[in-house]
Formats: sequence, structure tokens, C-alpha cells
Amino acid sequence: MPKNTEMTNDSMKKWVTLAALCLAFFFYMSDRQLFGLLVPLIQDETGMSKVQIGMIDTAMYWVIAIMMPFSGFAGDRWPRTRVIACAILGWGALTLLTGFAGGLVGFILLRSVSCTTVQVFYGPSAYALMADEHKATRTTALSLHQGAMYTGMLVSGALVAVILSRFGSWRWVYFLFGGATILVGVAFASVFWRDARMSGPGAKKSLRQGMKAFFGNPAALCAGAGYVALIFCANACMSWAPAFICQKFGLDVGTVGKGVMFGPNLAAMVTVLTAGFVTDFFVRRFPRFRLGVQIFALLCGVPLFAAFGFATSARMMFAMLVGWGIVRGLFQSNTFTSLFDVVPAESRASAVGFVNVFAYVIGSFAPVLFGFISHRWGVRGFEVGFAALGVLLAAAAAMMSFSYFQLFYKYRVKS
Repeated sequence: MPKNTEMTNDSMKKWVTLAALCLAFFFYMSDRQLFGLLVPLIQDETGMSKVQIGMIDTAMYWVIAIMMPFSGFAGDRWPRTRVIACAILGWGALTLLTGFAGGLVGFILLRSVSCTTVQVFYGPSAYALMADEHKATRTTALSLHQGAMYTGMLVSGALVAVILSRFGSWRWVYFLFGGATILVGVAFASVFWRDARMSGPGAKKSLRQGMKAFFGNPAALCAGAGYVALIFCANACMSWAPAFICQKFGLDVGTVGKGVMFGPNLAAMVTVLTAGFVTDFFVRRFPRFRLGVQIFALLCGVPLFAAFGFATSARMMFAMLVGWGIVRGLFQSNTFTSLFDVVPAESRASAVGFVNVFAYVIGSFAPVLFGFISHRWGVRGFEVGFAALGVLLAAAAAMMSFSYFQLFYKYRVKS
């Protein structure tokens, strides 16, 4: 086969792979959101309390944190396309089975433990695979993939409403989403299972080697610090921003819910897609550009949270949340690409796994912390708490700046 033809086929293949991963990630995020969307109906049928509902979510976060190192290890040791295919098929089947859950134990076993355990294996392998396939277009590829997540967040609510109007029961939501995910998994496996070229680096890496590549790399730790701070702030907003706005200005839940969910997520989706193309253009001349964009995003978030915490009107709070969506989009367009700039290809899945451990463990305390300060000091606690998130972002920006000026070129990986 002529060399030019082979290069063209490879170029087309990587975009086909990206499209398949985006479709899978759409269902990944949609399946993850189903429980929150269906909580009122599930409570009415099962009689579970709010505390029990909270236990289900808490269990899910801790399973993610526990399993992340092993999922990263799997992505560096075995063919990544096969790890991804098995993950999609597995979480699709378990999402479908969640439709048979009957109470607290059933949801914890099926959703929080089994489904989440399988689902966690998708991310590290998928991000590492995209990094392997996309060199000059790496940020664009990961940004498009991230855009699929926001699409899932925006569209899943409408799909759930359609299913409920047709079938009535929340169980059918799980049956249909699970069945659709299984079809995606079958399609992915049929196309990519035997594609050895796309099976990752092929090195039989040990868990210890993966740990050394991340924990022994100060540039990687600095890159991860910003991500951990962003997730902590995002969890705080997701859990308590609606309640804060309702309490401060006496608005109803429906009005606040629309303002909190649609505008910020749409802003994040548009920004993450745009930033990906721009970053890939400039990073060719300025290798630290990805890291610089993330530092800029974190610094922009500092005044946004201060203004959100002490806003004098609900409209101002909604505007600050849209700004926060833009900040998230700027940062997340480069979340793993900046990490991959300083981590060797054979250890990238492990690096994603380890950074997510910190993000999910530390981020899981945000809802509890804000619940405590609001219980103790009411609206004033919320005001000070949200404003203080800006301090956290500033600290993370300082750590990433240290890497920008002192560490980047020492640990830079050109692949």
C-alpha cells in the first residue's frame, strides 16, 4: 500500500475511533445522571429516605476512588480497545439490571458498586487511546470527547421525560438506556476488538511502575492539583448552589434548577469545544500553552466565586455560574492533555487513574463541608464558603504556575 494512502487511512481511523468514543461517553454521562433525575419517583415507589439516597451516591464516589488505580493499570497493561469494549458492555448490562432494583441494597449493589466498578475502567483507557492516536490534534480530540459529556448532561433530562411519558415507570428508563449502551458496546467491539494497532503501547506495565510515573513526577502532580481543585469546586456547586440561591432570594426550585443546569453547562460545552481547536493551533509554537490556559482559567474563577458568594441578586448569581461554566470549559479542554505533556505514553492510563483518585476522594468532601457550614451559619455560611473556593483555585493556580516556570521542560514528553 502506498505510504500516502496508509497515512490517509490512519488519519480517518483516528476520527472514527473518536466518534465511537464520543458516543460511548454520551451514554456514560447519561447513565451516570439517571439516578439523580429519577430520585423523586424512586423514593415514591421504594420509600427510601433522603439519607438512604445520599448513601447510594456516597458509595458510588468511594467505589470510583478505590477502583481508579486498577482501571489505569488495566489500560496500560492490556489492549485499550478491549478494556473499553468490555467496560461499555458491562456498564450497559448493569444499567439495564438496575431497573430491577427494589431498595437501598439493590441500588448500592447494582448502581453504586457493580455498575460503577465496570464503568470506571472506561475513562483511563479512552483518554490514553485518544492521546496515542492524536498528536497534533490531541486537545481537539479530548475536547470533542468532553463535549459529548456535556451533551449527555443537557439531553438526558429530555430523554428521560420522553421515556416516562411513554412508559410511565422509572424502571423503563434504566431498561432502555442500558439496552442502548449495550448496542454501542457491541458495535465498538465488532469494529475495534482486533485492531492491534490501536491496542495501546503493549508494554506489560506493573502497578508500581505506573505509580512511579505519576507520584515520582512533580510536573504531573502540579498538573493534577488544578484538576482536583476544579472537581472540588464543581461538586460544591452541583450539590449546594441551587439551595443557596433559593434560600438567599426565596426563589422556587424549578426556576433555580433551570438557571443552574442549562446556562452553565451550555457555556461549558461551547467553551470546551472552541478551546480545543485554539489550543492545538498555538501549542505547536508554544509547548506550555495548554498549561497556561489552565492557569488563566483558574485565576478567572477566583473573582467569579467571590462575586457569586456575595451577589446582590439572583440574576448576578446565574451570570457568575455561566462564567464558571466558561472557566470549566477552558480548564477541562486541557485537563488530561496537560498531564500527558509530562507523562510517558506507556503510563498515561495509570496517571489518569491516580489523579482521579485524588479528585474523587477530596471532591467527595465538598458536599459534606458545605452542608455543615450552611447548617451552622445559614446563608452567611454559604456566602463565605463559596467565596473561599476562589482561594482554593488561586492556590491550585500557584502550583501549576510553579510547573509552568520550573518543571515543564524538564519533564516534557514529545509524543
